[in-house]
Amino acid sequence: MASKKTRIGGVSSRFGVGILYGSRISFATRLKNGEIAVFSQDISSRSALYRIPFLRSLMVFRQLFLVFFLARKNLVRLSKDGLVDLQRGRRLIGTLLFVALYITASYFVLPLIDNLTPLLRAVIFILLLMVLIRLFFSLVLGDQSLKYHGAEHKVINTFLAGDSLTLPAALRSSRFAFRCGTTLATFFILLELLIPDTAYQFLVDHLGSTLGVCIFFFLILGLAYELLSIFSRKKSGTWLRFFAAPVSKMQLLTTREPSVKELEVALSAIRAAVGWWPQPDGDELI
Repeated sequence: MASKKTRIGGVSSRFGVGILYGSRISFATRLKNGEIAVFSQDISSRSALYRIPFLRSLMVFRQLFLVFFLARKNLVRLSKDGLVDLQRGRRLIGTLLFVALYITASYFVLPLIDNLTPLLRAVIFILLLMVLIRLFFSLVLGDQSLKYHGAEHKVINTFLAGDSLTLPAALRSSRFAFRCGTTLATFFILLELLIPDTAYQFLVDHLGSTLGVCIFFFLILGLAYELLSIFSRKKSGTWLRFFAAPVSKMQLLTTREPSVKELEVALSAIRAAVGWWPQPDGDELI
């Protein structure tokens, strides 16, 4: 059902699920009256750029941002009509609180563990990272985004498995997906820890502080994306899959088993993106 040459991905928030498939993006959200609103848009895919290592990571983020802007534009309009509640005040307070906690951890907690043994320092760092990830979803994105994130994975896994995009099939699918932003972020952080500081200092000394930091960030992001692509291939060796398994379990922090309501929204989004019709009827929407 799904072409191996067609890229499919998703993004979720507290308001719904967005899906990108080839040159088409869609976003679905549930209104206050219980109905589901779906918005779709065709975009320029620039497929040739996806063949260029490192650069294709930026192209993926470009598409994700397009989904974000599609969602935001329509959510603002729906909010003006009183059909959704954007909870701007609560989101702003949560974001400011998370930023304060992140700065506290970066500038006050991490320096305290510099003199510890490497193993103990790594354990504390991983625990702190897990706490920050959970706080980010709770304070910034909202707990509802955890269910939408799980629903996004379920419907994409259903589509990639070649199953029909129906509610029973989606319920059977896993909420875990290795090719996910959570895994990408994990690779990014690990690479940032493993790459010597001399590489960062070299770029800053020769390119300047601003450009050097941007290039360093781009290189690590590109390398993390290439590693994610390698680990995602089915032909990867057993030891690669063995390493990938615990990394993907980081999604225990960033996903939650969705209910039927979240799955209905996610199914509407992916159906609009891939052109799978008809939309669900009354019998399927339990």
